[in-house]
Amino acid sequence: MPTVYSKLWQPIAAAYGLQALAGCVFVPLQSEKYFDLIGATGHILSAGISLLGTSIYQHIDAGLPLVEYRPPSLQSFAPRQLAITVAFSFWAARLAVFLFGRIRKTGKDSRFEEIRVNPKRFFRLWLIQGTWIMLSGFPVWLTNALSPNATPLWTTSDTAILSFALLSLGVEILADAQKSEWRRQKEQGEHNEKFITRGLWSISRHPNYVAEVLFHASIFALSCRSLVTPGVPQSAVLLSSISPVFSYGILRYLSGVPFLEKAGNKKWGDDPAWKRYTSTTPVFWPWARIYA
Repeated sequence: MPTVYSKLWQPIAAAYGLQALAGCVFVPLQSEKYFDLIGATGHILSAGISLLGTSIYQHIDAGLPLVEYRPPSLQSFAPRQLAITVAFSFWAARLAVFLFGRIRKTGKDSRFEEIRVNPKRFFRLWLIQGTWIMLSGFPVWLTNALSPNATPLWTTSDTAILSFALLSLGVEILADAQKSEWRRQKEQGEHNEKFITRGLWSISRHPNYVAEVLFHASIFALSCRSLVTPGVPQSAVLLSSISPVFSYGILRYLSGVPFLEKAGNKKWGDDPAWKRYTSTTPVFWPWARIYA
């Protein structure tokens, strides 16, 4: 098996191990309070393991105590490995802070009302979250699995791709901030709007999801700068491409958009303002037709 694949067991073990452990703790408690936080932590942990896992394994294999482990210097990694790991981890950390802050305020997540009382189903959901971490993390993990010496040099193309990734992340943060501010203003009686139609939400009904998909597409593109290299199997690029495809599929057609659109139609389906908003604002891509 190619070396680029032989190192994937480390972040995979970290991703599923953390979620399984969390499931053992929170399934009996019937609590989803830390679900998103631990999911985001899994992204960061597995990304870090993909970068440092080999040196950690070598340290332990040498019979040395784990507490004495010191990570290699940053100079021992390729710039693209550091950039993709930091960007991905920052995305996950920001998401963790945002989602945990939201559930701390609301006290519950309506997605889990029927799931949390079913132990088997709830535990399975924790493992599914491990799969989400794995599929989303493939571009980072595969990039970090390469030897730094075998990684192509950083160029202006990498700078452009990373800039677009950060721009996409900025748009996601702005969309979430606009909705949070809208909610704050509503709670303080500054408006009585039933749903947000301002800012980025005026050009897409789910601009935060659009930005997240573009972010993962950028991370995939950055990984291709390393994976499209002599000696790396072409299948590595295909495996890396799962990340943006999966992100788009799950947000657009499974757990994201369909859930929120169904809830919106249930609440405001007969409201003329809702009908006007949904008939004039694209559900996803701002540049696409209304149904796209």
